[in-house]
This record gives sequence, structure tokens and C-alpha cells, in this order.
Amino acid sequence: MSADDPRLVPLLPKQLDQAQRRLYDAVLASPRGQGRARRMVLRDDETLTGPFDAWLRTPVVGEHLERVGMALRTDTVLPAAAREIAVLVVARAWSADFEWWVHGIVARAEGVPEAAIETIGQGRRPAFDDPAWQAAHDVAAELVQRRSLARNTLEGAREALGERALVEVVTQVGFYQLVSGILESFQPPGPSADLPVVGPPSATDAAGIDLYEAASTTRAVRRLRPDPIPEDVLQRVLRAASWAPSGGNLQPWHVIAVRDPARKQALAELYRELWSDYAAQRRNLIAPLPEALREPAERTLRAGDHLATHLGEAPVINAFCFHPERLHITDAGLGRPSVVGGASLYPAVQNLLLACRAEGLGCVLTTLLCERETEVRKILEIPEPWATCAFVPIGWPVGTGHGPLSRRPVEQVAFADRFGDALFSSESEDSP
Repeated sequence: MSADDPRLVPLLPKQLDQAQRRLYDAVLASPRGQGRARRMVLRDDETLTGPFDAWLRTPVVGEHLERVGMALRTDTVLPAAAREIAVLVVARAWSADFEWWVHGIVARAEGVPEAAIETIGQGRRPAFDDPAWQAAHDVAAELVQRRSLARNTLEGAREALGERALVEVVTQVGFYQLVSGILESFQPPGPSADLPVVGPPSATDAAGIDLYEAASTTRAVRRLRPDPIPEDVLQRVLRAASWAPSGGNLQPWHVIAVRDPARKQALAELYRELWSDYAAQRRNLIAPLPEALREPAERTLRAGDHLATHLGEAPVINAFCFHPERLHITDAGLGRPSVVGGASLYPAVQNLLLACRAEGLGCVLTTLLCERETEVRKILEIPEPWATCAFVPIGWPVGTGHGPLSRRPVEQVAFADRFGDALFSSESEDSP
């Protein structure tokens, strides 16, 4: 809001009555009014910034709110960094510039990494090593997005924070949504021209991450938390899938987002059987290898074991189906396995994976369940002639989730003009 056209004209000290002056003095006497922080709440003309000037209009209520704000800052057991993370989540959800600016400064001072603040600003879920920080973030995000807490989110936060701090973080979220409402309703001018208020990224700026970063860090994440995925996030990642190209732009696929516990469990039971056979074969194959080669493969298999055990707990299993008669299959008579039809199907799956990466969701593509298509068809009520081509369980990752990939370099897979002649030398510029 421009200082020349404020929605509420800031009250000068000389205009205040006794009750207003009492609130004004309380704000400046509090820690927020001390030292360098004073300029963040007091303009050069000695009017108050943030929500405080609005509260001067109702000074008795304002005094109570000011005391609640200070109590949440000084009289709680919730770690300071966890508190600031929760406030940033609220500020991002409300696009509350002043709140984002002030609490971003405090969060940095409390040791919250800049990368995590940027991730919150993009509306995505950061991965914290500290379980209390993670719990504070997840509770705040679920409350502002869903207006409620899932039971497993609540219990996980209770374990990470303790019951008192859990109540405190929920209270923080409620209080700072009140503050955000004041700020976004009245849009008070900032402190001064030489102290600009920098809010969270705009919705456009927050949409996703760099394509090369996503492509180089989207890996199979098989350890997923059961926490629910907000409806708007699920809609965004599936919309990204719908943008994928297909032959004739026919989009010969549909996706079933399976969230029903009974259906997920039925798919999981089928998957466990298939995985058990597959994993046994793989372990027999890698058994003779040297440990340096065997251990990475075994690590992947252990992650697969985890997915097989917990697939039914994934918040969403996306089942991709296709209509065979809508595919133009040009390699059907070549005497080898046909793959061309997948060109109209798997770009949608890859778009989903990249979108999950942008949202901070873990994801993995599996086709094992296609082997039991008859049973899957009954579980998901898939009509003829639709068939299955991919399954993508998604959820917030356990641990760090996505990260650097292990792939053969471009110098080994790209040829020049004919098969076998390297297009790039090993001295070429490093890939992003």
C-alpha cells in the first residue's frame, strides 16, 4: 500500500488517547521495540508499522493481542526456529509481506537455512534434519491448506515436539493468521523508504523450480510418509501430467488417483507378491558382484522392500490407464517388443514426476502391477478396453527425498550421425 494513500492513516503520538498511548508504549517497550528492531515497527514520524497501528483503533483488544504475541515469543517451550518456520508458512499462505519480511529476518538469526526459507516462499515443503522444525512446518502447512490436522500429522508432531509445544505451534498458526488478516486488510505502509519490505515470491515466481535442477534431481523416492497431500497440490501435479504431448493430441490415457484405504491396500497386497519375486531374482543376480557394486544395488532393493511393505500407506497411488485403440503403433510388426505406443503415454508420467519434484513430493514409477492387470482392473473398476501402463505412488518423502542422480554421462549416450561415434568428448562442458 502506498504511504500516500493508506487504507488507515497512521496515528501520530499526539493524536493518541490514554488507552491508545498505553498500547503504543507497550509495543515500543517490548523486545520488538529495542535496538535495531525498533526501526521495523516505528516509522520516522513515530507512527507504528505492521498490525500495531490498526490495533490502536481498538486499544483494549490491541493490548491483549500484543501480550499474546509476546507470550508466544517469550513464554513457550517451542524452539524459536520452529516458531519462525511456522510463521513463515502462514505468511506465505497469506502473501503477507510485512510478516514474511520481519519473521524471515528472525528465522535467519535463529539458524533457519536460506534455502529452506526460499523453499517455503515457493510454497513447497523443505526437508529439515531437526524433527521439531519439520513438525512445526508440517503442522502449519496442513492447517493453512486444509483448515484441519490429520491424525497421523498430529501424532507425528506430538512425538517430535511434545504435547505443550504442539499446542503452542497450533496457537502460533492461529495468531499469525489473525495478524495476516489485519495486514492484508489494511495493507499498512512499510517502515521507511530506506528499509524496504520484501515479501514472499509472487504466485508466478513461486511456481516450480528450474527445469534443469528438476531433471537432474528427480529420483525414485520409495520411502513416503502417510501424511495427506493437499487437494490443490494434487491438482497441480496432475494438471502438469495433462500437459504432456501425445500422438494426434488424443491424450489416450486417464489417471486414477487412488486414495481409498481399502483399494490402496488391495493394490499393496498384489504389489508385495510381485516385488518379492522380483527382488529375489535381483538379489541372486547381484550376489556374485564385488561389495562396491553390490551395496548400491542392495540399497536400492532395501528401499524397494520399504515401498512394498508400506505401499498401502502412501497418500496417493496414481494408476495410469490407456485406450489401446487410440494409439498409433508403428512398430507392431517388427518382430521385437513394441514400445512406440508408450510415446503417447509416458510423457504424462514424466510430467507428473517432475511436478512432484517441484512440489517437494516423493514419487516413483513402477510397472510391476501391470502384470496383475486382471485383478487391478477389478479393484479400480477399469472398464474394457482400457488397460494399465504405470503406477506412481506419491507422498512427502521420509528424509531428504530427491537429490543428485547416478546416471551415465551424456558423452556415453549421445552419438554423432551414426551409432557409436561420440557426439561430445569427455572434456566438453559439464552438464547442469
